[in-house]
Amino acid sequence: MNARLQGRAIPSRASRSIARSKSHATSEFERIRHNLDGYLVKAVDARKRLLEQAYDPKQLHAWRVGLRRVTATLNSVSRLSDDRLDDVVTHLRACRETTGRCRDIDILAQETLPAFLRECPVIPPPAATMQQAIAELQGQAHAQVVASLKKSSLAIPVQSWRHWAAAVEPPSDQRIRENAAAVIDDRFNVLTRRIAKLNGGRKRLHRLRAAVKKLRYTMELYQHLFPKRAANAWLKQLSDLQAHLGLAHDRLMGRDLVATLPVPESDQDPIKAFRRWARKSAYDASTKMVQSLTQLDKLSHYWSKAS
Repeated sequence: MNARLQGRAIPSRASRSIARSKSHATSEFERIRHNLDGYLVKAVDARKRLLEQAYDPKQLHAWRVGLRRVTATLNSVSRLSDDRLDDVVTHLRACRETTGRCRDIDILAQETLPAFLRECPVIPPPAATMQQAIAELQGQAHAQVVASLKKSSLAIPVQSWRHWAAAVEPPSDQRIRENAAAVIDDRFNVLTRRIAKLNGGRKRLHRLRAAVKKLRYTMELYQHLFPKRAANAWLKQLSDLQAHLGLAHDRLMGRDLVATLPVPESDQDPIKAFRRWARKSAYDASTKMVQSLTQLDKLSHYWSKAS
């Protein structure tokens, strides 16, 4: 871990003086800075609640979304300066990834399993054995994620980001718009390449889902720089696409997770039924995903007209 994240990059008196002299940052840059800071604050607050209160899956989701928004966009902002924040992004991504399995198990227990019990017309007995095994798996995951969060303090990354934002020479509105357009175009091109590589497998689906999230979060961060109607049309369609991708991912992930449950061979029938249902519902979600991609292709590239 480099000096910045070891806490040695403490603002000097000179840098604080420079920050004060640059307090009148451009409104465009200030809004971006404020939004990024807000994402970090939400993640910090969610971590605090998870460590101090009874476990709440919604708080874990808030922690992960706050960090993902930052890791998806911070490098695009820091490239406005010679001082990049790659180390901060790497640290935040590692913090988020340690909690991913718990989030998948929460979704299995609270969303996917209830949907299976509700939608499957005939569930072979004894379904209670499978439900109990999932509940035990969730309890273990909660304990593990709390232990992980205790090691995932955000104090130094937040300090590093705020020092950077205070010390950087505020870019002009024109430079910010050009940078935003270039970043969105990069994200869109990644999305296009991943669409072309879809093969029905979960890994490709996961990579496409990540690309959709990164494009959506980037567009949200910079949406105030572009025509409102055009940006909103993309955000609405990306949200719809993300929902279908998320459902397909959750069903396939749940299918894999139940296959690892320590359930006796005599109690495997409900698990087999669940896995058949999960595969079919993932296929149905993927079909809707393709329809959503078709709608996305009809939208104009508003960012390319903003240079």
